[in-house]
Amino acid sequence: MIVDAYPLTALQAGMLYHGELDGVTFHDRTTLTLRGRFDEAALVRALGELTARHEVLRTSFDLTGFSEPVQLVHDHAEIPLTVSADAPEYGPFDWSAPPLLRVHVRPEEDRFALTVYFHHAILDGWSVAALVNELLARYRTPGLPSEPPGARFSDLVAVEKELVASPEAAGFWREVVAGAPDGRLPRMPGYPTGGTRTVAVLATPLDPALVAELTEQAARERVPLRSVLIAAHLRVLHLVTGDPDVLTGVLTHGRPESEAGDEVLGLFLNTVPLRLRADAPGLVRRVFEAEVALLPYRQYPLFEIQRAAGRSPLLDAHVDFRDFHVYGGADLTVEDQDFFEQTDLAFSAAFVRTPDRGMTLTISYDTTQFPAEQVEDYRDLYLRALSGQAGVSPRDAAALAA
Repeated sequence: MIVDAYPLTALQAGMLYHGELDGVTFHDRTTLTLRGRFDEAALVRALGELTARHEVLRTSFDLTGFSEPVQLVHDHAEIPLTVSADAPEYGPFDWSAPPLLRVHVRPEEDRFALTVYFHHAILDGWSVAALVNELLARYRTPGLPSEPPGARFSDLVAVEKELVASPEAAGFWREVVAGAPDGRLPRMPGYPTGGTRTVAVLATPLDPALVAELTEQAARERVPLRSVLIAAHLRVLHLVTGDPDVLTGVLTHGRPESEAGDEVLGLFLNTVPLRLRADAPGLVRRVFEAEVALLPYRQYPLFEIQRAAGRSPLLDAHVDFRDFHVYGGADLTVEDQDFFEQTDLAFSAAFVRTPDRGMTLTISYDTTQFPAEQVEDYRDLYLRALSGQAGVSPRDAAALAA
């Protein structure tokens, strides 16, 4: 039985469109290797409690049956669980039937691998971490409270609609993108394009001493670590494009600003343009100030911004900072964690921090547009920029990229 219905966000609609094209884009997964004895009955119970508490796990999509695409909240859903030594089943979901998520367990003698496979249209990274934390807590401890969170994903949908109708928000973004540079990263001359689009990932752990230095820099400048990392990203884009006027996409988070906002699951993300001159002094501080300025308008859809700019796609590169906290508990230790997402982005740099593994620079790229060697060169530029050693000219950087 359907208990609620409300429209999609623009980002959800875009993700479903791209996912429909090939059946794999925006189909994400995370796998945790857990030390401890696997109890299938306990996991089935925990999954049932989780689904009953979070309506996004009971949500389906109807793109044609109403005057606009809607998401439908059902009163009941069961998360599919498979337990075997085989690989998990990856593939498309049936949007008309919840949940858009399934779980696979590969048990071993004293540990097991838990894979959560889902469509990105229902969960962001914070939500995945929160879901896994709660799932493990319920797996260990029966009878935890089951009241739903005090916030709902539909709250974000309402905010987005208000912003789309706001002349102030539209004016803010028109000013940001007016006369914006192309921002296209150099492609390797002669590199064959076309064929089946696939996403590859180049992950590079950052030296803990370097991360400590970056954290100290953020403290000195009284800004979040995120501002320091984004500033390094902008410097790299300046080097490889040769244009000091840098335009990049940044992921923003529209999670409700309340205690319940930490618990509710959903896709509380948006991508918006960030535009700064990377050759002027005080870049880190200016990154922070630019992000503060866009906060009231961060949920304005990228589709509308691109329409104002008269250009689609508007962005060629994206950056994000992710801080995942997943803990197993005293009797269930997380030995390893892996996360994979397949997006429609050509190039994305993410700084990912996880417990006990420090920070990793993760570059995801479209292999039909960039060869691995070129991305490795870009990675080296990031390391130099983070170390404060990006003192190469745009011409030298272009030579590296080519």
